[in-house]
Amino acid sequence: MCGFLRAPLGALFLLGVLTGAPAVAGDIYRWSDESGAVHFGDRPPGDADLLQAGPRSASGGGFRAIEWIPDGDTIHLADGTKVRVIGINAPEVAHRGEPAEPGGPEAQRFLRALLDGKEVRLEVGPEATDKYGRTLAHVLTRDGTDVAVRLLQAGRAFATVHPPNITRAEHFFAVERRARRAGRGIWALSHYAVKPAAEAEDLRNSFRRLRGRVATVTPKRKYTYLGFASGLQAYLLRDRAAAFRAAGKGPQALLGRTVVVRGWVHTRDGRPRLRLRHPLQIESVQ
Repeated sequence: MCGFLRAPLGALFLLGVLTGAPAVAGDIYRWSDESGAVHFGDRPPGDADLLQAGPRSASGGGFRAIEWIPDGDTIHLADGTKVRVIGINAPEVAHRGEPAEPGGPEAQRFLRALLDGKEVRLEVGPEATDKYGRTLAHVLTRDGTDVAVRLLQAGRAFATVHPPNITRAEHFFAVERRARRAGRGIWALSHYAVKPAAEAEDLRNSFRRLRGRVATVTPKRKYTYLGFASGLQAYLLRDRAAAFRAAGKGPQALLGRTVVVRGWVHTRDGRPRLRLRHPLQIESVQ
C-alpha cells in the first residue's frame, strides 16, 4: 500500500460501510506535512495520529471504564484489570517510602487529564501479562488516540523495548526523538541527558542513557558481554546477536567504537550492568 492517501477521511469510512469491511487492511494514520497538507496512510511519520486500527492477533474487547491511574504508564480499569501500557516507561511517582523520580508526578497528571471521563480499548500484546499480573497492552481511546504516543509526544515518558511486544517500537522511538529534540517534558531535565558510562555505578536502579567506548566483546554460553572502558558492562542474549548485526550494531562491529546505550542500570558483583534486548537501545555509534 502507498505511504499516503489524498482521499478525504470520510471517503475511507464510506468505502468501509459500502463493502462491509474496512477501507484498508492495516492501521490508518493522519498527519500534516510542512506545507500544512493533510495526509492519510499506513506509513506515518513520528507524530502521526492513529485514526483506524487494523486487525490485531489479540484484543481486550470493547471500550472499558477507568477506575484509577496510579502513575504515568499504568491504568486500573473498573472491571479490575490492571494495565501496563506497552512500549513506554514513565518516571516513577513516590511510593513505598521512595521519592518520585523527576517528571513522575507530571506524567501521572498528564495521563489523568488525557483520560479524564474517557473509556479505553486494549490491544493486548503477544506477551499478554507481566510478572506482576498486569495486562500488557496498547491503549486507545474512542477518538483513536494512542495513549503511549501522546505521552511520548509530550515528553512525559520514554520509549522502551521488551520483545516480543515490539510491533510499534520504531514508531515510538521516532516520536520520542522528536520530543527529545524539542526539549519537551523530561527531556528538558538534566537527569535524562546522556551521561558518561563512567558514572553508571552511581546511576544504578534507574533508566539511563550512557555514552562510552566498547573495549571488549566476550561471548559466553548464554550472553555476549560488551565491556566498556569505564567498567560498565552491557549484555545481550547470544541468540539475539543476529538481530543486532542486521541493524548494523553487531557486538564485534561495536568493538572500539563509542556508543550511546539506554536501559535500566543495575549492579552485579559490584559492577554496573545494562541489558540490551533490542538494537534500538543503541542510540548511536561513532
